Amino acid sequence: MSPRLLIVADDALSASTLRRALRASAAFTVFDGYTEGRAPCGETITALRPDVVLVDDLRDQVAMLARIREIRAALPTVKLIVLAARMQPGLLAEAAAAGADGAIAKTARLERVCALVREVAAGTVFHAFTATAPPLRRATGPAGDAPMLTVRELEVLRLVAAGAPNSRIAAQLWITEQTVKFHLSKVYRKLGVSNRTAASHHAYVHGLLDTTPPATTGLAAA
Repeated sequence: MSPRLLIVADDALSASTLRRALRASAAFTVFDGYTEGRAPCGETITALRPDVVLVDDLRDQVAMLARIREIRAALPTVKLIVLAARMQPGLLAEAAAAGADGAIAKTARLERVCALVREVAAGTVFHAFTATAPPLRRATGPAGDAPMLTVRELEVLRLVAAGAPNSRIAAQLWITEQTVKFHLSKVYRKLGVSNRTAASHHAYVHGLLDTTPPATTGLAAA
C-alpha cells in the first residue's frame, strides 16, 4: 500500500494543484482536501495519522513553524516535508529544528517536487542545512542589554505586535491563555516595558520582527 500523504496549506488553489500532481505520480495515497495551516492541526494529524505530511509554504512563518512542531509532536515518526517559496537558510534551519525532515523549493517544477517528496519519504535523501537558525536578537532597554528572549517569547511578541489577542495567540501556539500571560510578563520584564503597545513598539524599533505578521480545523475543501 502506498504511503498516505496529507497537505497542510493556507491556499486552496495551491493545495489542489499539489494534490492532483501527487496523485498523478501514483507514489502516494493523498487525502482529499487539505489541513488549514493557519489554525492548530494536532488533533487532525492524530486522527488521520498520515505517513507523510507536506507543509505548503504558509504566508505566516510563525504559524508554519508552529504547525511543524505540532505535527512532529503528534506523530514523531511521520515524514515531514516543507515546500518553501524562498529557501532562506535561517528559516530552513528553524524548520529543521522544529521537526522538518527536508525542504523543497516551491519554484521547482511539479514533477520534480513529486519526485523529491517521494525520495524524502523513502528516506533516500538527506540534507543538512548549512546555516543555523539566526540567534534571537538582544533588545536594548533603558538599563542596557536586556536578557535574550526565548523562541517562545519571541513567537508571542510577534503575534502581539500583529495585533492578536491572548485567545488567538493561545490557539495559534497551542498553549493556554494563562501561559500566554506568563510569557508576556517575562517579555515585558526583559524589554523594560509595561504593556502590549510598548512591547510592540520596542519590537518594531529594535528589529525583533523579521517575519510576516500572522493572518487573521480539520480538512478544508480544495
